Amino acid sequence: MAEFGENGHVQAETPRAGYTVETRTRIKRIGLASFLCGIGACFSVALIGVILLFLAFQISDLFGTDAGILFGETGLLQGMGMAVLMSAMNWYFGYFTIPAAAIVLLFSLGRFPRRGITHAQPYYRWGAIWGAILVGGTTGIAAYFIAGDERGWATLSAALTGAAIGGLAGLFCGAIFRGIVRPAEQVRRIQVDVF
Repeated sequence: MAEFGENGHVQAETPRAGYTVETRTRIKRIGLASFLCGIGACFSVALIGVILLFLAFQISDLFGTDAGILFGETGLLQGMGMAVLMSAMNWYFGYFTIPAAAIVLLFSLGRFPRRGITHAQPYYRWGAIWGAILVGGTTGIAAYFIAGDERGWATLSAALTGAAIGGLAGLFCGAIFRGIVRPAEQVRRIQVDVF
């Protein structure tokens, strides 16, 4: 017999056969993937920042200018230089960035396999989006407080440069997460076990 709860909630009691199992599925390796993606995010942001710093110094030497001028400039160039430098030094703050990235990925990408999302595109897309938000947000906020003259332009360019760096690192993290969890195999295995 059906029981009516508060606000019209109906709860029907149906008999369950003895051979049925709980349908709540357990997707494996999500915690491991989130933690390793947090580590991968920290190191990939730092690696991209170091590569961009190296390229900036090499290209400036080719044109006979000093790359250190980026940090003495104001406005757009100062923001770009600050974002690249902060990204290159990201591994110094690994105690903060690794757990932050792991928690964000756990509550975003970690929910996809249970929802049955097995295609690669959402994992890469949301990895890039969250990478851009985290890195672009932190570099933009830091540039706002550090920059002197033309604070608005420096903040904007630091946020956009950080978002580009974080987006690239997020693509890498989406690939790591998908490679560890393998959602298509786990969801397929659950669907086969039902029958």
